[in-house]
Amino acid sequence: MMSKSQQTATVRPFKIFTEYQYAFTAVSRLMQTTDVPDPQLVYIYGPSGCGKSALINSLIPDYVDLHPDTEWNSMTASEFAAKYAVASKNKRIATFQDQLRDLKLLILEDVHSLENRPHTQGELLSTLDAILKQGGAAIITSIKPPGELMQFQKKLINRFHGGVCVGISPLKYQSRLELLKFWADFEQIPVKEKELSLIARQKECSPRELSAILNQLHTVSRIQQNRIDGHFVKDFLAGNLDPPRTSTAKITRVVCREFKTSLAQIRSANRSQQIVLPRQCAMFLSRELTAESLANIANYFNRKNHSTVIHACRQIQNDLEKSPGLRQQLSRIKQQLGVYPL
Repeated sequence: MMSKSQQTATVRPFKIFTEYQYAFTAVSRLMQTTDVPDPQLVYIYGPSGCGKSALINSLIPDYVDLHPDTEWNSMTASEFAAKYAVASKNKRIATFQDQLRDLKLLILEDVHSLENRPHTQGELLSTLDAILKQGGAAIITSIKPPGELMQFQKKLINRFHGGVCVGISPLKYQSRLELLKFWADFEQIPVKEKELSLIARQKECSPRELSAILNQLHTVSRIQQNRIDGHFVKDFLAGNLDPPRTSTAKITRVVCREFKTSLAQIRSANRSQQIVLPRQCAMFLSRELTAESLANIANYFNRKNHSTVIHACRQIQNDLEKSPGLRQQLSRIKQQLGVYPL
């Protein structure tokens, strides 16, 4: 049963840049009012990895503090579709509706994954209408602006347009540099600004990709026991320093050994907790330790789209904060993979 979510803060703090300002202001106003928000719906779009989820999650702790007894929920559109499908199959749609339509805040990520799902779109439309009618709010994210959701019901697109629609543009050089400096300081990575500027100038990529580059650079420097100076960074960016090599397949095999399960089970549709946890760990580590796209990771585990991977990573990140045992398990897996020194 869905109830007041217990999610709190992101592990890594969020920094506001010019590219995020409009979206941050819109979400802040929606979350920080104690009355009916105006607007009641914010639709944020931008490419995968641009920081949509991080922006929203950075504001959730303030929302929870301001609305301690408020019912709210955060999920991906794929999770919404899966729960709706289960409710429909079990003839419990009324229960599903009751759980969602009384929410004061619904955060729904990756709504574009509902393309070509007219029944689920209809249910989402009814859910949004019910939430907004009672003075609630919704935050929707997508990789596409509403006008590019070609296989969506017109009424649903109109609901998206009826709120604030804001795109997040790619980070410019100065923002990329400031973000790298911010993360390096937070992670206590010993690297100077002039070295970070080399990365910022050469890598015009998303925050998620910048994070992966910085973490990989740090890992290589520790394994090789080299300090991160200009020559080291230039060699790394030129591909002259081999990063720790691994793959989703290798990660999954080691995860299977650690959790005493099989590759067939972990890639199956089995939803028992004994299989879900190692599957989510394998997805989490694949995202952290490889250059594979979310879509490719999802495909390896026989999942239809990358939203499943996003959910898995979010779940494991939350669990890591609470479970020293899980942190030790992931550390052992990394050691067996050779991505961190023994």
